[in-house]
Amino acid sequence: MKAPLAGVVLSTTISSLGTGMTMLAIPWFVLESTGQGVDTGLVVAAEATGLLLGSASGGPWIDRLRPRHAALLFDFAAAAMVVLIPVLHHMDRLPLWLLSTIGLLLGLSRSPGDAARQVLLPDIAQRTGVALERVTTAYDAPSQGARTLGAPVAGVVIAAVGAPAALAINALCLILAGLILRFTVAEAATLEQRHEGYLHSLAEGFRFLRHDRLLFTILCMIAVTNGLNSGLFSVLVPTYGQEILNSSVHVGLIFAASGVGIITGSLLFAWLGVSRRRWPVVVVCYLIVLGPRSGIFLLEPGLTVLVIVSGLTMLAFGPLNPTLGAVKAERTPPAYRARVFGAIAAAAMLGMPVGVFAAGVLSDYIGLMPSIAVFTALSAVMSLCPLVFPAWKEMDRPEGTKILDQAGSRA
Repeated sequence: MKAPLAGVVLSTTISSLGTGMTMLAIPWFVLESTGQGVDTGLVVAAEATGLLLGSASGGPWIDRLRPRHAALLFDFAAAAMVVLIPVLHHMDRLPLWLLSTIGLLLGLSRSPGDAARQVLLPDIAQRTGVALERVTTAYDAPSQGARTLGAPVAGVVIAAVGAPAALAINALCLILAGLILRFTVAEAATLEQRHEGYLHSLAEGFRFLRHDRLLFTILCMIAVTNGLNSGLFSVLVPTYGQEILNSSVHVGLIFAASGVGIITGSLLFAWLGVSRRRWPVVVVCYLIVLGPRSGIFLLEPGLTVLVIVSGLTMLAFGPLNPTLGAVKAERTPPAYRARVFGAIAAAAMLGMPVGVFAAGVLSDYIGLMPSIAVFTALSAVMSLCPLVFPAWKEMDRPEGTKILDQAGSRA
């Protein structure tokens, strides 16, 4: 693997590992502290809201700071927010409102760092001569996999020394990830110097998306599915772990199996599937992933079955993000990528605060299993969208057609 690609992959892997630990550590911390699903939903929703606002507003800042520098600064800011939680908890100065505020600030600082890394990918593909879908796979596989594998690490740490220690480890991961990016990846080339005001620059990304039917359809799909996924895995699955499995380690194993499935599916796609038509791959993958991976919890099977089914269904998740990422990069002018990618991420996260809060409220008022049933039914309906709506077929462009030329205009 060429040095710049190796650097961004290693940086992303370490950052995502730490982030994955917070997916279990923060909900578990709140559940241990208050025992209320509503409180858990409130804190997780605050972080999701921060991710949304950070994505929506971060694009112009990434342009001004330059992508690599922005990723470094935002990683350090996120690390500072994470480490505040165990420090204030140790001082017995962490009421719910302050924890929610820290979650909001964590999201605000974390999402622009992720977006800045994505902006670097097309430039890395061009410099290294590696196919764009293989670069997005190399980025996404460790990102998704390590984020999921962070849960079993967090489960073990929580069981041994508590949730605050897991959060401290996350902060160290963010710092290390930023330093690796700083010393291994060159700054993305700037094709055009732009001097618009902040709000005008921000609006450009949303205007571009509004006029691209395929990208707008994709972001609507991701907005809903991200909300369902966030509610399920940030609230309902940890609650399932406490009420049914009675173990944070068992919850971590389920996340670990999902992570292995994502990594394996991504690698198989990079090896066998990059040259295949995109639309059929996306249709099949969504049908396999969305309904079954949540529906299995309704059967209350043993831990072994949960682990196996989670791993197998998430094999089909592997090709999704690399494929959608390649489409996004191909259809977006290079000079606009920070703003457009940020706008896509923001729109994609619109459903996350709603999803996690709804999951918390539902689990408190109608119970855990009925809540999982509601989320499963909605996920199954969403899995049909790429099959039903014709805009998705625009993913398969005629062979040899170049979507964007070097200057970023439509070819």
